[in-house]
Amino acid sequence: MKPAAAPRGRSLRFAITPMIDIVFLLIIFFLVSAHFVTSEALEPIILPLASQAENPESLQPKHLTITVRADGTYVVAGRERSWEEVEAQLLEAESGRKTEEDQPMEVRIRGDAKATYSRIRPILETCAKAGLSQIQFNVAPELGGAD
Repeated sequence: MKPAAAPRGRSLRFAITPMIDIVFLLIIFFLVSAHFVTSEALEPIILPLASQAENPESLQPKHLTITVRADGTYVVAGRERSWEEVEAQLLEAESGRKTEEDQPMEVRIRGDAKATYSRIRPILETCAKAGLSQIQFNVAPELGGAD
């Protein structure tokens, strides 16, 4: 007697097309978000020179970069902002910490070499008022260096 053969039905196939679509969407998302992260440092200004400049990228990851142009306008996250918007963002930055173990916000000031101190001073005063003590000034290293 011949054993009964298993009925031949459709085999299960893995649909890879939706997975490829999702992967491409993730790639596009990360490319766009990476552009926004780097765009704040691309604001064309002339940084002041300093003999002991550090690389700001090696510093704290949780930061807010404020660019002060030569004409005194403020740029945050690639968008021009009024002083009131910058002040509100600084005041709410420290209130975003949930516990004392959370890293405090670091403020990075990218001031054009021709920007006046009168445009940078309010940033420092507001940081003090908000309790933000980690403030960095982005500068360009001097060519030739100091001995």
